[in-house]
Amino acid sequence: MALPVKILILGGNIGGVGTAQYLLRHTIPQLTRVDAGKSYHITLVTPNASLFFKIASPRALINSKLIPESKIVRPLAEGFKKYDASQIEIVQGIATSIDLVTRSVTVGPVTSTTDGDASTAIGKQLEYDALIISTGTTSASALWTLHNHETITTQSLHSMHELLPKSKTILIAGGGPVGIETSGEIASEHPTAKITLLSGGTRLLPKYKAALAIRAQNYLEQKARVEVLHNIRVVGSKKSVEGSTIVELSDGTEKTVDLYIDATGGVPNTQFLPQEWLDESKRVITADAYFRVRGKSAGDEEARAVYVVGDVVAGSANTLMESDAQIPVACATLAVDALGGKAAPKAGGWWSRIFGEKNVGPTLKDFKPMKDTIILPIGRHGGVGLLFGFGMPSWFVKFAKGNTFLVELVEPMLSGEKWK
Repeated sequence: MALPVKILILGGNIGGVGTAQYLLRHTIPQLTRVDAGKSYHITLVTPNASLFFKIASPRALINSKLIPESKIVRPLAEGFKKYDASQIEIVQGIATSIDLVTRSVTVGPVTSTTDGDASTAIGKQLEYDALIISTGTTSASALWTLHNHETITTQSLHSMHELLPKSKTILIAGGGPVGIETSGEIASEHPTAKITLLSGGTRLLPKYKAALAIRAQNYLEQKARVEVLHNIRVVGSKKSVEGSTIVELSDGTEKTVDLYIDATGGVPNTQFLPQEWLDESKRVITADAYFRVRGKSAGDEEARAVYVVGDVVAGSANTLMESDAQIPVACATLAVDALGGKAAPKAGGWWSRIFGEKNVGPTLKDFKPMKDTIILPIGRHGGVGLLFGFGMPSWFVKFAKGNTFLVELVEPMLSGEKWK
């Protein structure tokens, strides 16, 4: 029997897990229906042994009761236990380099304690027939993204649980969704704390409509009692002898606070890729709307059968909704390319031509994200948001996200049931 087609996925959090599950549930079954003589094997390379549902971090950092750690940090092995080794293997490690000639990726060690059911590949070269890059970003604080192994993030959450009740003055840097949501959550739980939010720019939410930024600032100031300051960034911080934090600001001043939280965003994990594949923000440039990687230039043969999903896509809005829209498109593209660039013909004869029987094989899918849509709880009672560019009422924000921070999505995300 022929060797299996090797599909290598780099990144084992939301994007990588979703891609693996979609391939296993839809793409690979389609391909094997077209050619039963071929088999496919997925290798998922990831430094973390658990999925981390980072969307819930602004509430999970408050204490261990509002959102228990067990709800948002879940072992990857649980999600793939129904598949055997001939279908998927989880390899614990970090992609350190890519060889475009041999079509292989070198996997290096995880720089922290590792455990779980994943196998370990240290300095090992993994060959691929198709490569999917979903390595995500690394934020300055481990509260928001995984910093290799998940224990670094869980320790950061535990630290917040201990420090927040003692903190009377809190400075949060970052005027994006995370900084806004975190300010609102802390204000709800600790209403007597003095909270200051630095946007770092001319307004909050620079990626969205100015009207939403105004609504968010009004809600923060009037209902959450958060001080919002613009055009000021944090350029450094250090601990004082007393245990407080001295924060150096871009206007030349210093501010001493009990707690400083960096919520300024993340850096793409693309250091191992050729620089010609990346834009100025170090995200991966796509060749088309189907998430093929452009490579060094349009039509670059070295980037053949290489795809990208998630926060590392150039121009990505870095939202769960966008990632969910990308995954089926990228997987369908991989399948069509595996068939030589042609979609499978329709099954049957005259019956299918009259009644439109479904394709037995894959076809390209259109990328249809929910544009101009965002939901921002600011505390327990409401918040602001957009739905296709139209403003959301505060009560709807509470209903749609503010009650649970979407933790109900974790189980179907991990198990793949969301793609059934």
